[in-house]
Amino acid sequence: MNMRTVMMIEDNPDHALLIRKALEDGDCAVTHHEDGDSALRSCEVMRNGAAKPDLVFLDLKLPGMDGFEILTRMKNIEGFKGVPIVMLTTSGRAEEIRKAYDLGANGYVVKPDDFSELKAKLKRVKDYWFSTVELPGPAAKTRENKSSAQVSRGQS
Repeated sequence: MNMRTVMMIEDNPDHALLIRKALEDGDCAVTHHEDGDSALRSCEVMRNGAAKPDLVFLDLKLPGMDGFEILTRMKNIEGFKGVPIVMLTTSGRAEEIRKAYDLGANGYVVKPDDFSELKAKLKRVKDYWFSTVELPGPAAKTRENKSSAQVSRGQS
């Protein structure tokens, strides 16, 4: 099993700790950014060849740039377009949910108050993006090579 990486953009240290605890396990590592400037600098480095995250969780209410602006900028970074970005926020307002999807968010999750609920929600999101759907990138190439090898051996 490949180690997956998740980028979390979250300014609240308590939320960040809980999200990290909920996400990290034997197959997932989390990088944390407290604001949009830091996250976007990291994305620019990735554009120049550094490994990209497999999934991004982005808070909506952040200091400086809000989550909408960060989302828009991330979606416009060359080579970063295939990375799923899921809004993870306390706001369940319909207009914010609609706007996030209009700007290109791949999902929108409202943070529950209970840690076990948060952990269960994040597990379902991880399972969806890491186990259910196919994404472009190195993991897809590995699966393609594995499938080709199985077909050549008469397996499927």
